[in-house]
Amino acid sequence: MAKPRLTGMMRPLAAALAGILLFYYLGPGEAWIGLVATLSVLAFVVAWYVTLRKPNWRARARTGWLGLTTILFLAFLASFQENSPKTLPVPGSAITHFKVTLVKAVALKPTSVSSVGRIEAVRDSLGNWHSAEGQVAIFLPHSPEADRLQYGQQLLIKGSLQPPAKPANPYQFDYRRYLALKHIQWQAYLPEGSWQVIGLQPPSVMVAISLQVRKTLEAAFKTHIQAKREATIANALVLGVQDDLDASLRDAYARTGTMHVLAVSGLHVGLLYGVLLFFLKHLRRGRKSRLVIFLFIVGVVWFYAFVTGLSASVLRSVCMFSLVELGLLLRRKSSVLNTLAAVAMVLLLYDPNFLFDVGFQLSFLAVAGIVLLQPLFLKLWYPEQKLVRWTWELMAISIAAQMATFPISLFYFHQFPVYFWVANLIAVPATTVGLYLGVAFMLLFWVPVLNGWLGSLLEWVLWALNELLLWLERWPYSVLDGFVITTGQVLALYLFLMGVVLFLVYRKLSWLGLAVVCLAFVSTTEIVEARHQRKTKELVLYSTRKSSAVGILQGRKASLLADSAFYSQPKNFTFQVQQHWWARGVQEEHRFRPDFQKTDQKRALAVHATKEGNRLMVWQGKRILWLQKLPRQLAKPLPVDVLVLQKNVWADVAQLRTTIACAYVVLDQTNAPWYMQRKTKELQAAGYKVHNLEQDGAWTLRLR
Repeated sequence: MAKPRLTGMMRPLAAALAGILLFYYLGPGEAWIGLVATLSVLAFVVAWYVTLRKPNWRARARTGWLGLTTILFLAFLASFQENSPKTLPVPGSAITHFKVTLVKAVALKPTSVSSVGRIEAVRDSLGNWHSAEGQVAIFLPHSPEADRLQYGQQLLIKGSLQPPAKPANPYQFDYRRYLALKHIQWQAYLPEGSWQVIGLQPPSVMVAISLQVRKTLEAAFKTHIQAKREATIANALVLGVQDDLDASLRDAYARTGTMHVLAVSGLHVGLLYGVLLFFLKHLRRGRKSRLVIFLFIVGVVWFYAFVTGLSASVLRSVCMFSLVELGLLLRRKSSVLNTLAAVAMVLLLYDPNFLFDVGFQLSFLAVAGIVLLQPLFLKLWYPEQKLVRWTWELMAISIAAQMATFPISLFYFHQFPVYFWVANLIAVPATTVGLYLGVAFMLLFWVPVLNGWLGSLLEWVLWALNELLLWLERWPYSVLDGFVITTGQVLALYLFLMGVVLFLVYRKLSWLGLAVVCLAFVSTTEIVEARHQRKTKELVLYSTRKSSAVGILQGRKASLLADSAFYSQPKNFTFQVQQHWWARGVQEEHRFRPDFQKTDQKRALAVHATKEGNRLMVWQGKRILWLQKLPRQLAKPLPVDVLVLQKNVWADVAQLRTTIACAYVVLDQTNAPWYMQRKTKELQAAGYKVHNLEQDGAWTLRLR
């Protein structure tokens, strides 16, 4: 057998990936990268010309390596140009008004309306307008006016522009980086009455038409599918619209490993392409008929891509199937991996930041895994009975995709769905039927009676799918979560999988040795990290909106003491605390409510509550006082290591000195914003060290 190596488009793609990664790890190259890229292109052109005149294997090899180097520098240059920071002519906080054009579809989410605006101009405090550039993430409360907003509308907004905040708590999702990778530098929250529509000028007429069509189809689904749950799933399954998706149902799909059926991707485009190919392949007889069929199929799949929002996964699939169709038109066979690499190159040249898009990564890895691993599984066992063979083929696809995305899924989502193979045996056939019914409904929703029948059939299929997945989610140990792995461990896991697969194919011990070394690396790093975690002693005051929460980590045990406002929002723990506890390897949890002093749980934490509502905690010899009201009649100042001011406590600096002896003050988010701003200045002027949880994020006391 031939040795495994990079061929065809794989080499240029590897060079492009190296260039993009170098940019993100080494930082911007400023002006020199443009010069280097230009010189590299000129050198490649000269070498290519010399090779044409005097061809030999050394010259060809030299030219090939020079070409790959040129691609690397061009990819670095493209990343630099795409990520050049956009600056405003005046500071964002000094802006009183600004004009934007909505350049993304308007999302009507359960609690807000959101979109992305391209900044056209800003007005300073003196009333002068300045041209500006950049993008801003816009959020509005629901209102009749906000719900009617659409792509391409121009808004005049009263307010300032704020940069996205950094993560407020340890290991929290970095929303600022997420927006930066989408070229969004600012965000703005627009209360009612602070904005008005001043025009309509869509950046792309084609996108405006496609979004209008999608909005019409959304309304049609909601009209003819009675159950709200199934209507939202229909919009997600067929149109890729997840704005109104119920959180519990989203979790059910994620925890069963079937979330991919709700994100319009290669599966959906492949099913649509498959049915078009089935009905039209027999008509490919002459040159003209092949051209007509090519234009029709490519036109349909690209229109479907426009209607579903042109996500990275849809673009990948549509580009790949378009290249396959081009090969059929030219009567040339194409390698799926080469086609996949070519599509990746095109998308990364369009926007290098796609490389860091989770959907982009999962989409390409899943397809590559299916192409490489499914045939191997079928060689290992190929049943003769048709039903068993069909079931095994479907399971092989699911297992191959899951294996290819397993390390990256652990890295991003920290969980593994145990019964993904069962769930996909249900979800993929049901999705196939649902998608075909949905596409039929899209074409015939305007036909009376027939639209009702199709809507009812689709509703029944989606109801069955939802109920089965909710049932699977309740199975014992349906999800293993809490995995936190490093980038190095992700690479080691992929090398491990590669070593195992190549050992099975080539039967060489060197590949098995690679797999063993990679597994040993992952195991060793996990053991070292576990030993470090057992020595953890950490107290964290979390930054939680309008509430108070403190976590105490000792070894792999953790306790959380939070107020009722924190527990009233079930997602607070998931978003603000859980990622941190997973990263610290917490295996034993204790969550205490405000009334825990009245129960036996008080033995776990040394906390004393006073009649004024204050709480004093002693931990590892450190005294932390949560102050809601100044105590009276103290003989001398109470010594504490950290003072936490809560609920706008009236505490004059002079009285505070005579009551509490401390050098460090924390302002938590039970205080009003105006109070925290004023108190921060007062305390700093008096010589205190001040930490504002709203502005500075979580406060950590780490003993080791």
